[in-house]
Amino acid sequence: MSSGTGPYAGGFAKVETTAGTVNGTAIFSELDSAGNLIAEAGVPAGSAVLRQSIFVDTVGGFNVGVAYVNPGASAANVTLSLLNSAAAPVLSTTATIGPGNHKAAFVTELFPGTPALTGSMQIVSASPIAAIALRFSASGVFTTLPPVTLASLINPAMEWLQQRAWLTPLTSVARLLGAFQLSIG
Repeated sequence: MSSGTGPYAGGFAKVETTAGTVNGTAIFSELDSAGNLIAEAGVPAGSAVLRQSIFVDTVGGFNVGVAYVNPGASAANVTLSLLNSAAAPVLSTTATIGPGNHKAAFVTELFPGTPALTGSMQIVSASPIAAIALRFSASGVFTTLPPVTLASLINPAMEWLQQRAWLTPLTSVARLLGAFQLSIG
């Protein structure tokens, strides 16, 4: 546990144990100069996955901060793709993140000069990456934006449908949904 005192220093924590799975959460709090709570958001432990997406909103002074970490033992090439509300690609960027390292930035820093938009940002890597995100208003109030992976919902359904030949029409619909997922999340 950290009291959060002292100057800010970015980073992340990795806990390993031989006693089983360990999970955790983080609470981001902002206090005014008198010590009054201005904003607070709880962030669950991030799972390292290959493909994930976060909601993005930079309209009306909003911005989204995203942090991602490579918990692996080798470097990971990460592609960040900004999509508009119609799931059309706006801009992409790539980054290499070393083993046990992290990066954090606002969407407006990752994609400078991009017009304000509401949409999503895909985070894709051949190595599992964990991510978290916070959405900030112009006043500084913020909230949690957990990344989602739609593949985790669609792939088990596809496997179940493919094992039941009598559901072939539904398998076709599921394949279509799977293709849709690949383009938006």
